Amino acid sequence: MDVRIVYKRCVALVVIVLAILGAYILKLADFQIINYRTYADSALSYTASSIKVTAARGEILDRYGRTIAYNRMGYAIIIQASEFNKLENPQRNEIIYRLTRIIEKNEGRNEDGSQKWEDSCPLIVDQMGNVAFAENSASAIRKMETMLELQTYATAQNCFDEMADRYETEGLAPDVARIIMGVRLEMELMGFNSSNPFTFAGDISQDTMQIITENSNFFRGVTVEIVPIREYTDGTIAPHLIGITGKIYAEEFETLRKKGYGYNDVVGKFGVEKEYEDTLRGQNGIKKVRHDSKGNVIYTEYTREPKAGNTVVLTLDSDLQRATQQSIENIVLAQRAAGIEGSGADANASAAVVMKVKTFEVLAAATYPSFNLSTYLQDYDDLSKNPDNPLFNRAFSGGYAPGSTFKPAMALAALQEYENSKNKGDLHPNEHGIDRNEKITCIGYMILENAGNKMFICDGIHHSVNVTQAISVSCNIFFYTISQRIGIERMNYYCKQLGLGSKTGVGLGESVGILAGREERSSRNMNWFDGDTLQAAIGQSDNRFTPMQICAYVSTLANGGTRYSATLIKTVKSYDMNQTVREDAEINKTVITKMEASETMMDIVKQGMKSVTEDGTASDTFENYQLKIGGKTGTADTNKSSRGEDKTESPNAVFIAFAPYDDPEIAVAVIGEKCGHGKVMAQVARDVFDEYFFSAKTAGYAVITDSGIVTWEDSGDSMAG
Repeated sequence: MDVRIVYKRCVALVVIVLAILGAYILKLADFQIINYRTYADSALSYTASSIKVTAARGEILDRYGRTIAYNRMGYAIIIQASEFNKLENPQRNEIIYRLTRIIEKNEGRNEDGSQKWEDSCPLIVDQMGNVAFAENSASAIRKMETMLELQTYATAQNCFDEMADRYETEGLAPDVARIIMGVRLEMELMGFNSSNPFTFAGDISQDTMQIITENSNFFRGVTVEIVPIREYTDGTIAPHLIGITGKIYAEEFETLRKKGYGYNDVVGKFGVEKEYEDTLRGQNGIKKVRHDSKGNVIYTEYTREPKAGNTVVLTLDSDLQRATQQSIENIVLAQRAAGIEGSGADANASAAVVMKVKTFEVLAAATYPSFNLSTYLQDYDDLSKNPDNPLFNRAFSGGYAPGSTFKPAMALAALQEYENSKNKGDLHPNEHGIDRNEKITCIGYMILENAGNKMFICDGIHHSVNVTQAISVSCNIFFYTISQRIGIERMNYYCKQLGLGSKTGVGLGESVGILAGREERSSRNMNWFDGDTLQAAIGQSDNRFTPMQICAYVSTLANGGTRYSATLIKTVKSYDMNQTVREDAEINKTVITKMEASETMMDIVKQGMKSVTEDGTASDTFENYQLKIGGKTGTADTNKSSRGEDKTESPNAVFIAFAPYDDPEIAVAVIGEKCGHGKVMAQVARDVFDEYFFSAKTAGYAVITDSGIVTWEDSGDSMAG
């Protein structure tokens, strides 16, 4: 063959080979350098699993930046479906059982004896292997029957047998099978799949974590991850207001699923944790995880970074809240210990609210008896069975007759009605109200002819008193008389402006209350009588207000007649405190009503309230006190005694106050259930004033700046709050 032909062919072959190699090199460069990210993402989408990453929940702070609820990082055992579901049932069952034994050994059990892994299966197995339904588990039984596609008449043994077949636990000891079944059922109920991992157990110890990670080859599909765990600095501080987080209930899931929640997520159950769920909740992230043939993680990448929730800064002052809680508890226990029948021997509960009068920020809202958020779940059964109902938020939802603390509102209505009539040229304005100087004679009782000559009594014989004196000594006859002049409609016209019988805007399930009158009676198809007007004038009849409402009413009086929307939220910050999400409450105020009463009339009422603390019904408590205080006592009959039965129950004790008198900063409303005379609750107000005006922190106060930095500054005011 011609050498030249061979040479040409060799050259052609070399060119072809080089061209092929060049193409490969170019393609590899495209894969590995030029478009590396695109191809890596594409490959990862086919070979890796997408896993949800839990975002940190926003924290809850008090007004001075002190932590109330925060996140502690802990370990959780997570089962990933992408690997776990590749295994056969026997291997899955063995993994689950081994995990429970490790936890049983290292973690023990919860205080109530329940296991620390997720298992809500309502079946119990005794030592003889007999199967039965757990007590009080009707809802759980129905969920189990639905999941297993069994009829409602299925027995416990039917359910057990169905799961034994479903999860291939035949041949195992009944107690062992029950443990495995419980977890497997829970996984199904929680919608366990490749995008929804199952949290087998949370907040495990480091010992448990190490055992599982060291045996990762056996625990296929099981990982231990660091997750945020909700904690409370002091679970006794305002538990009714703060609330807790917990697992999503089945009845909640359909609604929450549309908002992007999974079965394993936690949500606020009550209080601020629930009310501000959308604010506190973060945005979960997503990461892609790739495993080798042995189940080991060989690659992880976030496709969406988790975003922490916002931090909620409350208007509460933790120290003031603690002092208020302690004070109302002390009064109840002291009254009970004194053992005076009909005057506090049966005292059992109390509530108090403290507000800033110029902003309606809630500084404290206490309820007694109370509970501890840190042990809420363990204590729940006992708390729910307690006849004194410690779970009930009395401060925001309790409805109480205000007793004589209602009289300042009555006095303002009568004074303003007189002024309005006089300004209209009425020749007899005292027929519609009362002048500040007019005196009414009290002989201890009055007879109402329009009520069948029924006798209405006073607690004393006060002789001749004007409006400020009547407030000071709490003369019923005076207020019976002026109620006849102005009538229930005009009384309520002013009471509504003061916020009585209306929500304050604070939220957290607050009650609306009841303002006694024809309108309310008509809603119940009942009549209103002349005698009811007299009873309403002294804070009895159908009047029922929350301590929150009563405090808002006092604050409106104290600040000169402006009723703002009450708030428990001072501001909202980003998790790192660098951005403001919601303006400060002192700036972002909402006016609900302005009183149609002159400042002069309100000053007259406040003078009467000052006299209460100086020489009236609360003077014993505030004698020689460092501040001038405006206040009013109230003693309200309980439902039992108001029906005319033997007065075997003590009346409720009520007290309201504001301070300082000349330039009011805060207002207080206190209710003591069955605590006797209202003056006993004046001590709570004094304790509040001591803490707010004269505690050690008056040397300075904390400030959360726009940049999120918490500082402690000199107040420049000896009475800084």
